[in-house]
Amino acid sequence: MFTTRTPSLLLIGAFLLAQQPSNLRQEIGKIIVAPGRGPALAIADFVPRNEPAVPAAALIRQVLMQDLDFARVANLVGQSLHPSNRPADPEQVDFAAWGGDPARADYLVFGNVSLIGQELIIETYLYDVQARQRLYARQHRFPVGQVRRAAHVIADEIVKTLTGFDGIATSRIAFVSGQGRQSEIYVMDYDGSGIHPFTRDGSTALFPSWSPDGRKIAYVSLLSGVPNIHIRSYPDGTPIPFPHFPQGTTISPVFSPDGRWIAFCSSKDSNSTQLYVASADGSIIRQLTNERGVIHSSPRWNPRTGREIAFISNRSGTPQIYIIDADGANLRRVLDRGGFADSPAWSPDGRFLAFAWRPPQASQFDIFLMDIVTREIVQLTDGPGSNESPSWAPNGRHLAFQSNRTGRFEVYLMHIDGTGVRQVTHIGGRSPAWAR
Repeated sequence: MFTTRTPSLLLIGAFLLAQQPSNLRQEIGKIIVAPGRGPALAIADFVPRNEPAVPAAALIRQVLMQDLDFARVANLVGQSLHPSNRPADPEQVDFAAWGGDPARADYLVFGNVSLIGQELIIETYLYDVQARQRLYARQHRFPVGQVRRAAHVIADEIVKTLTGFDGIATSRIAFVSGQGRQSEIYVMDYDGSGIHPFTRDGSTALFPSWSPDGRKIAYVSLLSGVPNIHIRSYPDGTPIPFPHFPQGTTISPVFSPDGRWIAFCSSKDSNSTQLYVASADGSIIRQLTNERGVIHSSPRWNPRTGREIAFISNRSGTPQIYIIDADGANLRRVLDRGGFADSPAWSPDGRFLAFAWRPPQASQFDIFLMDIVTREIVQLTDGPGSNESPSWAPNGRHLAFQSNRTGRFEVYLMHIDGTGVRQVTHIGGRSPAWAR
């Protein structure tokens, strides 16, 4: 019988949730399991039930290792420390070997794989080794061409079982790639696999933004000769009507948390780029700011309240972060440290703002994190190159961003404590947008 069971004593949950008052850096450290701290998780080789399943079994374990390593919910037990025991089923587990030296695993993932015709049958188990208690058991069936997808699904279910929060292995990231004046929107799995073009406009496509349900992408295109907002359904790319403006520059569309509104910036009515909110079909358009000679950009909705918009404005002389209510009231400045700020991004719980900032006298941007209540700021990146355009993972534990540390801009991921940086694009990548 395949089930998922809530453990009576959840080591990982206790580790992540035990919080005492502390500064922002310490609070971030409680969200991410640091190397050498927290429980140990071993992932055994998956056992192929028949010869055709051998490659799939190896790939499933490889992807699981990568997914669970980046999830940082536990420390993975190195392969060299694994005992010779390779269980395919629960009755084959040698708990003493896995729980004792040198593995000393707190949790064990194992399973088996069969390939019948064009269908993969995967049985996966998660055990609390010390308690010898089954926490998770599932059978999955996937088409033979979806091995990576299968592993991502399993990884997210394991993360959910161990911690109670959602994983990110099945999530997607949209980004911009191209050369010169031509660029398109691409979509990929969170780890950089499965990259495919979403637009094929043969023009300049910029600023991708997902709808909350992940079924639409709004972006800006110069297809008509003037920068305007385009919306297409995902994944089929069907155009969704939204008004185009005959003049000015329109940029940075972003959906509200309920999907009913789109915030954007435009100079359609003046020589200054102002902040607007429109209904998702464009039938209602409200202007929130009206300052001559002032440039506004990068609006982002507070996903917790759905009523506040963070954005960039140079009304003070240099681009800084402001927040305004969605009705245009209660404007306030939240970053007052000079320099050049860009791309504010709310965490999913509305607690933090990640943003790019080039401090006074600095020559490059880096990613910073602000506690929206205390205004405390911590620096997450410190070069090399310029690090910009942060976007939150749906579970609030990781960030995507663009960096030119290798010479051209590519998309990178990191944990919200600034560690675990990994490059996920190799074709050029800018403006990552992580689907919620």
